[in-house]
Amino acid sequence: MEAFMKYLEEKTDACKAEIAALQAEGRMDDAAFAKVRANIYDICRTVTDVHVNRTKAGKPAVQAQLDRFEAVWSEALAQAKIHGDAKAAAVEEIKLQTLREINVRFAEAAQ
Repeated sequence: MEAFMKYLEEKTDACKAEIAALQAEGRMDDAAFAKVRANIYDICRTVTDVHVNRTKAGKPAVQAQLDRFEAVWSEALAQAKIHGDAKAAAVEEIKLQTLREINVRFAEAAQ
């Protein structure tokens, strides 16, 4: 899990650097989307830390939480599309795309 935690920290840091660069270029919408990705990496890092290191619930608890995130964010995406909210839909798609990346790395780490 140490490598997975390092991956999440590195991705969060990379997003923060990207945010700063985008803001310097005046690309505020792109920076806002990068912030969403940074937040997802950070949330998943916190969830992993809590379940693996603090509560000792382990990898199954982390996977269960990642699955809950996917279900909630998928529903939020569906609702955004129903209501024609393109910005909210874009945010939910970014969250889900980032979560899919994280799930791939988590599956590798869980082996």
